Amino acid sequence: PMEDVAGTVKDLMQEGKVLHWGLSEASARSIRRAHAVCPLSAVQSEYAIWWREPETKIFPTLEELGIGFVPYCPLGRAFLTGAINENSRFYEGDRRWNLPQFTPEALKHNMPLVALVCEWAERKGVTPAQFALIWMLSRKSWITPIPGTTNPVHLDDLLGAGTVRLSAWEMEEFDKEYARIDLMGHRADPFTESQIDK
Repeated sequence: PMEDVAGTVKDLMQEGKVLHWGLSEASARSIRRAHAVCPLSAVQSEYAIWWREPETKIFPTLEELGIGFVPYCPLGRAFLTGAINENSRFYEGDRRWNLPQFTPEALKHNMPLVALVCEWAERKGVTPAQFALIWMLSRKSWITPIPGTTNPVHLDDLLGAGTVRLSAWEMEEFDKEYARIDLMGHRADPFTESQIDK
């Protein structure tokens, strides 16, 4: 049970062997249960412009308890960078090959979101990848995204998001435009989704 895990971590912290701890893909209920035994430093979950579920279920709990949020896949597995288009195809060995958001039908259906991100990136004078991070960093001060890359050029690009933020009215305007876009496809395959704490 979650309380046992938190209790073990608490013991390790008291022994000086652990300084901070967190959970990954935890539900609001699990976060509360664990935090009551041993205060959490952070929660990690998938979060991006096209996968915003944590805003409704997790964010209120994190904000109330003072816990940081570490979103993975903030670039939508490269979809939000503009590097993927409706003709992109993924094959076994690529993590995206069996994800519902990356089927040919979903890619074509979701291209208006890429267009919106690219439009806002141009407006802010940044790249689409930078905009995806700027959007996220502008939402809450306790969000620290972890975009993945193995390419130094991409890393330099991502670092360019560090100083630009959206104003409150820009966030509101973006969200209004975003709300008009109908998105297709879930973030995970059925088996993976069945393993996620809800």
